[in-house]
Amino acid sequence: MNDLEKLIPQAVDLIINGETLAIKPLKVGQMPAFLRAISPVMQHLTQTEIDWLALFGERGDDLLSAIAIAVSKPRQWVDELAADEAILLAAKVIEVNADFFTRTVMPKLDGLFAQAKNLAPTSGSTPSNT
Repeated sequence: MNDLEKLIPQAVDLIINGETLAIKPLKVGQMPAFLRAISPVMQHLTQTEIDWLALFGERGDDLLSAIAIAVSKPRQWVDELAADEAILLAAKVIEVNADFFTRTVMPKLDGLFAQAKNLAPTSGSTPSNT
């Protein structure tokens, strides 16, 4: 791998449902919809080992929507994949975009969680303004 390939992540070819897909880093135009879809899934993706069954059981619709966006395929195409192919595709999308997740998404989510924790109501009485 040369220096340019290290700086610019390369596509990974993957055969899914008999079709060769080039799994690429997200384009800026894909990010808004992808982030909306993937945000509820992030708790599962931060674990050192992903429990794919739990992930699909709890947030499968969100994950499948995010995959469809990332590979520029209709959601119906993703829905019709075999389970092992869908999991492999999801893993590759996450792997190819890992730098984006670790540098951009995770720090922002950590900040949002910290803000939410600070905004949580405390128990006890609230002083009056009088």
